[in-house]
Parts: sequence; structure tokens; C-alpha cells
Amino acid sequence: MTGLFFARGIAVLALASLSGRALAADTITFGHVGAPSGIVWPLYAGMDQGFFAADNITIDVIFTRSSASVMQQIVAGSLDLGDTGIIDPVRAVDQGAAVAILGILAVPSPFALLVKPTIKSFKDLKGKTIAVGDIADIARDYLDRMLVANGMQDSDIEPLSAASTAGRLAALESGAADAAILSAPASFRAESGGFVTLGLAADYVKDFPFGAIVIGRQWAASHVELTKRFLAAYRRSVEWLYDDKNRDAAIKLMVAAAKSDPDDVAKSYDFYRKIGFFERTGKVSKAGLRAVIALLRESGEIKDELPVEKLIMPGLAQFASE
Repeated sequence: MTGLFFARGIAVLALASLSGRALAADTITFGHVGAPSGIVWPLYAGMDQGFFAADNITIDVIFTRSSASVMQQIVAGSLDLGDTGIIDPVRAVDQGAAVAILGILAVPSPFALLVKPTIKSFKDLKGKTIAVGDIADIARDYLDRMLVANGMQDSDIEPLSAASTAGRLAALESGAADAAILSAPASFRAESGGFVTLGLAADYVKDFPFGAIVIGRQWAASHVELTKRFLAAYRRSVEWLYDDKNRDAAIKLMVAAAKSDPDDVAKSYDFYRKIGFFERTGKVSKAGLRAVIALLRESGEIKDELPVEKLIMPGLAQFASE
């Protein structure tokens, strides 16, 4: 009998151990630039509403200095996933990095060009200091498109390199910059502070998506099911954000995450909804990627042909129908 009770005790302990392992959530490290922002609103919605937890996932958000830094850390294996500007993964794959686009995060750009009230037109920006990303940053590409469309060029302005929206807002508010490229809610905070929106990047750039979720190929190959669970939970989070009845809850959670003014966050929510910022399918447009490749070829960063099929993660990312 003693032996029987001992065996049963071992069996109970084994089942408890298996149960504990089953309940242990899988952690995904996710890189984002600067600080909590509306760009990754679905990520925070999914954590707040339990969509990731329901799929046995814990999200560990790691903040970096720039989109390029997110990419570098994914390449190094210190991040599993991250959001970057669409140009970064294209440039990285062309240079031989083992990364891929997992899905499109957003299509229209959320960037706005905020200026001092004394600046009335794009022509008034000549010789002025503009807080923007460095030459390889997507914010710089959007600013250049806006300048060219208004009869100007990059050499007409004095760029002040600041890789994050928070850094660019600080430069504008301190007087170090006359203008800044900002995303919401920082753009609305700037407006509340007396600065003026001179233009929206979404009105000037429509041929390629703004941002992507990027993944390391090696990590993805060994975490296929986990990645699929992440994508499913993320899609549920996006749909939750687009549901009108969740507006107040969405605003509340981002106010807490970003420590931003409720009015600025409310304006941001309405702005993102209005421009259809968050991609609901996550699917990748071949035409959009070709436009990015063409942009990089024009600038001389890409010398040879780059097939769009090389840019996505096979079996996980999907191309949109064209």
C-alpha cells in the first residue's frame, strides 16, 4: 500500500508540473521606438483586453532609440518582433539581414508637420530648423515628399536629427526647432501648445505603407505556432479598436500607457480612425513594396533588383490580392 500511495503521489506531482508548464505564458519581446504611442495602440489594447493572454502570450515591450535600432536588435536576436518604418526591413533584406516583414501595421502615415505660428507656408521653411529623423529615417522621406510637392527640397531646410516623436516634440517646444514631424498624440499636444499643422504626410504619400511588423527569420522558423497566435490576437486587437463602442476604453488605456492628456489622446483616436491608420488584414501589398524599392533605388541605396517575395516571412505573412 505504501508503494501504491507513493506512486500516486509521484503521478499527482507530475500532473501538477505539466499543468504549470501549460499555464506558463510564452513571452514575446516587441521593439518600439521611444515610448508608448498610438502607433502601437493595438498592442496595448490586446494586453489590456486580454487578447494576448487568451492565446497564452505575454508581450514585453522594449523601447529603443530609433526604427533602425529596432531592426538591429531583431537582427541580433535580442528582440523577437518589432514595428518599424516600411523602409527599414526593405533596406535590411537587401543588405542580407535575416529579417522579414510579418505584416503591415499601418498604411497611411500618421505624421504631421507642426510649425511655429509665424510660419504660414512651406516656402517659409527655407533656412528653418526642422526636427526630423536622420537621412535614413522614414520621417525624413515623408518630409522630403512634402517639401518637393511644395516646390522645395531637402537642402532648403536645416534638419535637426531626432529619431523619436518625443524627441522631436521636445525640440519644438524648447525652441531648438522651428518645425517638427510628429505623430499623434504628440501632434495634438503641439497644437494645444500653440503650434500649427502645416501639412499631413498622408495627403502627400499614398503609394506605400507607413509601417510594418518585422520578425527575425531564425526566431520565426522556431516559433511558427507562437507567431500565428500573436497574429490572431493582434488582429482581434485591431478590430476591437475599430469598434465604436470601445472608444472610451481605448482612450483611457492609451492615456495610462502614454501618460498623455486625455483630450490629445481622444483627438488621436479619432484621427487614426478617420485615416484608417491600422491595417485590418495585415496583408502586404506587392505594389506598395515595389514603390519602396523604387524609392531606395532612386536614392542609390539599392543597386540591384529586389524581388518582393524576399521581403516577407513565408508561411506567416500574406500578400494582398491585386
